[in-house]
Amino acid sequence: MSTTTGQHCFDPGPLAPQDRFEAWRHAVSTAFVPLDASTEDPRQFHGTLTGLALGSLSVAGVGGDAVTVRRSRQAIAAGDPGVFKFALQVQGSSLTRQDGREAMLSPGDLVIYDTRRPYDLVFGEPYRMFVVQIAVEHLGLSAEQARAVVAQRIPGSAGLGALTSSLLSSLDEQLQKGEMAPDPRAASAVLQLVQATLLSRFRPASEVPTRDVVYLEGVRHIDDHLGDPDLGVSSVARALHVSVRYLQGVFAQEGTTISEWIRRRRLQRCRMELGDPSQAHRSVSAVAARWGYPEASSFSRAFKHEYGISPGAFRREVAGG
Repeated sequence: MSTTTGQHCFDPGPLAPQDRFEAWRHAVSTAFVPLDASTEDPRQFHGTLTGLALGSLSVAGVGGDAVTVRRSRQAIAAGDPGVFKFALQVQGSSLTRQDGREAMLSPGDLVIYDTRRPYDLVFGEPYRMFVVQIAVEHLGLSAEQARAVVAQRIPGSAGLGALTSSLLSSLDEQLQKGEMAPDPRAASAVLQLVQATLLSRFRPASEVPTRDVVYLEGVRHIDDHLGDPDLGVSSVARALHVSVRYLQGVFAQEGTTISEWIRRRRLQRCRMELGDPSQAHRSVSAVAARWGYPEASSFSRAFKHEYGISPGAFRREVAGG
């Protein structure tokens, strides 16, 4: 298990093939809770694990070949930290069993299970999951509510499930790239959205998602669509299922506006690409168009206003060292 800036990764490379499955099982048991695991051919098994403490939560991306993972009563006796695991199916499919219920997940779906009671996870094909570990006292559900939601598929295609699935998917990408910081604000946003998603199973959501959640999702959506010339407050509000007025208020609390945030992020991306020697073959206008500036003249004015130098002069300056 290697560790960098608080992030821990399981690297099977240095291990002999016959040792990799047991080492992966041990790494997973250490990162999560004590678990049993079995696979058809341990010598051929390939598994991955990347984890990070995120404020009051911990998150991990885990995956591998077909495997069955079991949390038995014996394993519970060996170590019971009292946590819930809220999981996003990223790739492949899985079956979660707990308390006599079964949840079959496809990519984008969500599920929660309680480590204080036995459960089974069956992965019949290569898979990947993003898992959030939440202490029982932080989840905010009653014992009855918690028992009612475990091992139930939460579709990631609509409502709060879609917003939660999108946010966790984005965090998973950051974790794999080593770009996730242990930010307590991110932990708070994740926890609030998970709570809202679970509570919506008992009653229709009567409130829009919290401001922290909307802000983080807004920033993510903007970064993912910077190349769209039509990106603006209306399109972002539609994607997040909130009103334009509410979204504007969220960004105003951060001391900015949607339009200003989009403008700055586009210029930052253009500046990075213009300074990248591997992109020297692309014209300034092509770089501008890629990041949402279809008109080269307006891009040139905006760039010079922001950085005090024209795009072409900046590129020449960087190229000259």
